[in-house]
Amino acid sequence: VVGSGGEALTIETTSLAVMAWLKNSRYTSNVEQSIQYLAESCKAGRFGSTQSTILALQAIVAYDQSRATPKAPGTLQLIVDGKPVGDPVAFTDQTRGAIELPECDELLQPGDHQIQFRMTGGSSMPYSVAVNYHRTTPDTSTDCPLHLEMALNDRQVDEGAITEAAVTVVNRTGKQLPNPIAIIGVPGGLEPRHDQLKELVKQERIAAYEVRGREVILYWRTLDAEQRVDLPISLVAAIPGTYTAPASRAYLYYTDEHKHWVAGETVEILPRD
Repeated sequence: VVGSGGEALTIETTSLAVMAWLKNSRYTSNVEQSIQYLAESCKAGRFGSTQSTILALQAIVAYDQSRATPKAPGTLQLIVDGKPVGDPVAFTDQTRGAIELPECDELLQPGDHQIQFRMTGGSSMPYSVAVNYHRTTPDTSTDCPLHLEMALNDRQVDEGAITEAAVTVVNRTGKQLPNPIAIIGVPGGLEPRHDQLKELVKQERIAAYEVRGREVILYWRTLDAEQRVDLPISLVAAIPGTYTAPASRAYLYYTDEHKHWVAGETVEILPRD
């Protein structure tokens, strides 16, 4: 119904299977392997798309309820590359919420590292590790079915003038694709014209749009086989200065692990005399 695919579809199917298997102890091995897969699939607190995240959380909650054990006091020690980080953190059977361990970011220099948690006493409990990092232009997935191009028409613009970004989205496959999205990075100092974006919706060249910070998000319901969409995005030069846009990307909403990335463009806005 929603056009799920890729990792999101696998997560949804696995979650539904877990909730069914929990009703019969013969499938304990299947459940344990599936829960491990779901745990490894979590990225930045999400399990793929919105729908697959909801199903994954339902499966994990059902699993935790089936494996619930009485709480017990103990300590947790964070270990990086075989060395303890800070003192062990104590908890009791009354501890609620997340148990925060010492920061270790200064120890994670470029290269391979091993992070461990060591618990003394206590009882079984869930844990998570979140690693945040930034790249100017991430690598494009070779499995992304979309191709994206984005180019500013002008490298220099006078304050108050109007310029355009030329956007092209192509369905690289021989089949119709559901729920494609293009997120276009806009340099600071340039402002998208909402009236022009609304006109694109009215002309049915896009299904909908959003503007979030320095990004214009374009939505389509489907793209036909090998369909090419060319769009102008009208921009007003509002604030003088030199700005570089965040990277643009295109992907399918329900297969967001496969994106096509395009480096952000730079523009100089010249002040009025």
